Amino acid sequence: MMIKPGITELSKCVDSRYTLVTMAAKRARMIGKHNNSEDNEIDYNHEKDKPVSIAANEIAGGKVGYVRSEAVALAAEWEAEKTAAIHSLGNSETEEERTTEEISEEEESETDN
Repeated sequence: MMIKPGITELSKCVDSRYTLVTMAAKRARMIGKHNNSEDNEIDYNHEKDKPVSIAANEIAGGKVGYVRSEAVALAAEWEAEKTAAIHSLGNSETEEERTTEEISEEEESETDN
């Protein structure tokens, strides 16, 4: 049996299928544990709807989202630092070239005098 919403609709809510599967599995586990507890705040027919279907509906409805781990944030920060370092190296090479040109011009002017 196919679950609704479909994969194409759910894919619009995430950046990859891996993220979608992981998010749906984690949310379905949470719903399953919650169904077994006495405090049941989720308003679905638990006898009819399975936890994965509930999770898929919540993802499509925007009730469930995700946040990337700190490792991804650190990698982005390192990438920005690397880019800045590369740009600063490019600028320092330009300054060195100017310095070399200025020195050679000074030497030429001294030779002319």
